[in-house]
Amino acid sequence: MAQSSIKSDSENLFVGLIIFAGLAAAYLFYSNLVPVEPSDFSPPAPARSEIASEIETMSLDFSVFDHILFKQLKVFGIIPVGSGQTGRENPFAPF
Repeated sequence: MAQSSIKSDSENLFVGLIIFAGLAAAYLFYSNLVPVEPSDFSPPAPARSEIASEIETMSLDFSVFDHILFKQLKVFGIIPVGSGQTGRENPFAPF
């Protein structure tokens, strides 16, 4: 019987130490007591000016709209699409 109380005391001590170490690590991490080194990462330069010149010189090919297969496409269904039947207003309410 004395053996089981010694084992449970050591287990309780071990669990307590783990909990204490976790709380101490969380405190250090969230309280910023350990300084965080700034990173050398700098955000990329805006590429708007580089892309703007490419967009101005870009030409799009709209010949796909003149293709016979595109002209044979038909609209099926009702346009505009109406809202269908929805579920209950409160799905968690009792029946």
